[in-house]
Formats: sequence, C-alpha cells, structure tokens
Amino acid sequence: MLIQAKKIIGIKVFSRSSHYLGRVVDFEIDTVGQNIVKYHASGGLFDILKEPLIIDASQVVEVQKEKIIVEDAVVPKEVIEKKATPDVEYAK
Repeated sequence: MLIQAKKIIGIKVFSRSSHYLGRVVDFEIDTVGQNIVKYHASGGLFDILKEPLIIDASQVVEVQKEKIIVEDAVVPKEVIEKKATPDVEYAK
C-alpha cells in the first residue's frame, strides 16, 4: 500500500492496546534506503510546547489509511515501583 506524505502527516497513532498517542506531525526518511525510519507524534493542542513522541519504524505494527498502530511501551516493574529515598532533600 502506498500513502502520500500529506496523508501521513495528521494520521492518528495508537498503541497495540488501543491507547491514543497523538497524530503524526513529522517523519524522517533514510535517503539511502528510501524508507521512513522515524515518526514524530504529538498529542494535540495542549501538547504543542512538549517534545513530540519519536517512534522508530521498528516499533510500528501496522500502517492503515486511517491510523498507525505501534507496540506498547514496556517499562520494567522496578522503575514503576522505585520511590525516592528518604535522604533526598528538596529545595524550599
């Protein structure tokens, strides 16, 4: 399937578990292989000031005309459960 650049910009991006990640705002092309290597997605109007989410082409599961589906992010359980140590001092 071929999709024009003007149809890629603005296409919705979802994770495999159906979480909306934003819309494609830009992409990068490898000029040697002539393939898209990265997609840049932004979450919307209030997300403009934030850096876009960069999605490597290897994370893409499927590209459809109306959406791109990407792998779910995997975060180690230890990172989620990690808490600040008691000896941390905060600025007052």
